[in-house]
Amino acid sequence: MVFVRPFAVVNAMTLLERFEAKSFRGPGFDLLRLGAATMVVLHHSSGVDDRDIRLDPLFYFSGGFIHFGFLAVAIFFAISGFLVTPSLLRSGNITDFATRRILRIFPGLIVVVLVAMFAVGPILTHLPIRAYFSDFELYRYAKNIVTLNINFLPGVISEDGRPWIINGSLWTLHFEVLSYIALAVTSALGILRRRSLFLALFAVSYGTNIVLQLHPELAAALPGRFVTFMSLFIYFITGATLFVYSDRISYSPILAFGIFVLGLVTLHFGLGAFTVPFCVSYLVVYLGLSALPGRSYLKHDLSYGVYLIHGLILAMVELLFPSFRVWWLVATLVLLVTLIMAYLSWTYVEQPPLRHKKMISDWINQRTDALWAPRKLIAKH
Repeated sequence: MVFVRPFAVVNAMTLLERFEAKSFRGPGFDLLRLGAATMVVLHHSSGVDDRDIRLDPLFYFSGGFIHFGFLAVAIFFAISGFLVTPSLLRSGNITDFATRRILRIFPGLIVVVLVAMFAVGPILTHLPIRAYFSDFELYRYAKNIVTLNINFLPGVISEDGRPWIINGSLWTLHFEVLSYIALAVTSALGILRRRSLFLALFAVSYGTNIVLQLHPELAAALPGRFVTFMSLFIYFITGATLFVYSDRISYSPILAFGIFVLGLVTLHFGLGAFTVPFCVSYLVVYLGLSALPGRSYLKHDLSYGVYLIHGLILAMVELLFPSFRVWWLVATLVLLVTLIMAYLSWTYVEQPPLRHKKMISDWINQRTDALWAPRKLIAKH
């Protein structure tokens, strides 16, 4: 029997072969992430002139299916799905997996939330400082540290008295953590290593997302958190599936161009629900494995810092300088300041724990083994 790879192109290497050739460090992923984070900054800054930030060119082109802000988040989720799956698939060690994810997400998040509460909030609040620090709403904001989204700080309001959303983009982290948990569960149940079962899970997720996109009345009847999770998880699990089947899918500019055209055409004609999650995810993986121009100038992974911090900078600009309404000037200022702060975050907050991730993971594994060893001994007897 002749075996034919799905999505194969004659004489093209596979995604896995390309990934192996790059020592499992895709040269374009950091640049893609920074580009997606910059897209989020531009998307949010475009609302300073009181326009609905969802109504961007992509929103019009797609007939309301997607806007650039959501596309940027989808890129993050597709990259995460592709990049976090290999280590879990190889070792199956959920402790290592969880430790690495925690060390990547939470140090920066904790610092940003505390800065918002105890530095940015006191500058922006209309309340007396004593009243600000005694308001229970301030300490509710700390729930963002565990990715439970709280948007408001006491007394931080707009000129017309409306509560101001402080760093609203943090909402996606909750669903990213849920995606990691879902992947860990598939590994613990043995689904991740059995490709046919994982493909079935992917197909169910993909089909569910299509149904929810095409039937908004059904989506409205379901819990909003579930619907939102599915709209993001589909990109994560598509990225993961691309790695699981990376030895059968070609890394090919011809295939990438064809998928790009397919995505544009179907998006424009209202069929995006069927194709966009796969098209975006494949293109993200293809570009991430490619030698993108400008990558040599990117010495640090600033994308997460940009994503975490830009909302605080934007809030300060909008509330302290309410007459400053030229969106592209605001975006430029916010991006420049955010990049500086993201560099400091990477250097002093995010990178140090990552340098010790193996040591921390090994220590946790040793403590876990020591905890379970007596129970195993009792079970034997």
